[in-house]
Amino acid sequence: MSATPIQAAVLREFGQPLVVERLELDPPKAGEVQVRMAASGVCHSDLHVVEGVHPTSLPVVLGHEGAGVVERLGDGVSGLAPGDHVLLTWLPYCGHCRACTSGWPNRCENTAWYDATLEDGTCRFHQDGAPIHHYNTSSFAERSVVPARTAIRVDRSLPLTELALMGCAVMTGVGAALNTARVRPGDRVAVVGCGGVGLNVVQGARIAGASTIVAVDVIPEKLELARELGATHALDASVGDAAQAVRELVPGGVDHAFEALGRIDTIESAVAMTGRGGQAVLIGMASPDARVALDALTMTLQERCVRGSWYGSCVPLRDIPMLVELYRDGRLRLDPLITTCTLHDVNEAFSRMRSGHTARSVIVY
Repeated sequence: MSATPIQAAVLREFGQPLVVERLELDPPKAGEVQVRMAASGVCHSDLHVVEGVHPTSLPVVLGHEGAGVVERLGDGVSGLAPGDHVLLTWLPYCGHCRACTSGWPNRCENTAWYDATLEDGTCRFHQDGAPIHHYNTSSFAERSVVPARTAIRVDRSLPLTELALMGCAVMTGVGAALNTARVRPGDRVAVVGCGGVGLNVVQGARIAGASTIVAVDVIPEKLELARELGATHALDASVGDAAQAVRELVPGGVDHAFEALGRIDTIESAVAMTGRGGQAVLIGMASPDARVALDALTMTLQERCVRGSWYGSCVPLRDIPMLVELYRDGRLRLDPLITTCTLHDVNEAFSRMRSGHTARSVIVY
């Protein structure tokens, strides 16, 4: 099979805009599939790469929150066929390491091919013979090649523009509430940062039956959207001490405080919101040098804890079908989160993200 000409948004230098360029996409190899993208979310993790906070090899095609249609199969691929609609997860776990066999594929010990290539250490994107690197699913491209086990078939009747968000933001947020924190009916929750991930924590807490959900942000529109999606209280963090305000709303503190920004000040605030036996769940991607102060004695005496949540502690083959069913029956809402754009608008989407006035930009192909 010959290479396919495509358009993709390429990052060539940290701190610079992405450029939509003409590339060639090699056919899928064994265990891989080629997917024609229908939609791709624009995630803050992509922005972290653009800004050099979490660098990767350059040049690179970013994007990791995609959905599309299978076009080609590599050797040995079963369970998928050309024409299948698929949601892409960026978690190509090996299935045989200690973490995977213990039921934690999100902690897989053998995903070293994440270093800007596919599993065999090579790239499928090229330009004039020079390799262009991958970033997980590389969904900022008209077409991409991904490991077959990361392409999960979905009902063709469902809109891929909305399902694309399940590949990252929805799974990360809802999974943090249901899988990592294990929110139970009647629990009290605070969510610090109400972007695409934080708003899905709100939804996950509501689905789990939390009695109190305090949304914390500085953007009024996001607080309004949090209320629409299930928050019982909306708190403007630009006015006063957010942790104190939460503890006034919830005497004794919350059972679960989710931090979805990755900032030192908001992490420390989230910890301070928790009460006896409570937990602060860190979801936001902090910079590598971030260090947080902790009142160790209080954590011990009150049995409070801080824990991380990576990709919603998910098992993709179990949890993505669950999310699809929650979406199908109306318990999980995605349409209010979405602002659509084209691939050529990707830099504008990053600008909107920096301003904080959109929940999720979605590129529609």
